Amino acid sequence: MGGVIIYEPDEDSAVLEFPWVVTFEPSGGEEWDSFVCGPYERAHAVALAEAVALAEDGMLAVVEPMMPVLSADEVLATIDELREAEEEIEELDGPLVEPKVNGTHVDLDLGETDLVEEEIADDFEPPTPEEVRAGMERTFRRLLAATDPTTP
Repeated sequence: MGGVIIYEPDEDSAVLEFPWVVTFEPSGGEEWDSFVCGPYERAHAVALAEAVALAEDGMLAVVEPMMPVLSADEVLATIDELREAEEEIEELDGPLVEPKVNGTHVDLDLGETDLVEEEIADDFEPPTPEEVRAGMERTFRRLLAATDPTTP
């Protein structure tokens, strides 16, 4: 049996109305590329994730909403909101607990690594909200066409 992780928003959250996706990924020593499928209504995403992951060993399904952001500024604003919410939770819960394994402190500082930084072109411009909307429209048309059994 695999596992399922489901993002659980508050009952009155607008997030419940967003489209939802499921990421299927290996677990328990399995090796294969993860993939994302959707968009679905939340109930359908949860049901699909449970039906697949709970029937298969070595699989994890993660169910989460797709955030309808249209610009880099909106993405950054959303990240800021999530960071602030996390900080508020940490303030309420007290200081973070040092990571331990079997009661022994574990140092997660990896020191210097050989990570390669990606170079981003100076002239890179993110898409405009209008371009994103048009792309979403094209994507949903293709998605609907791909799921239509009458389309050859």
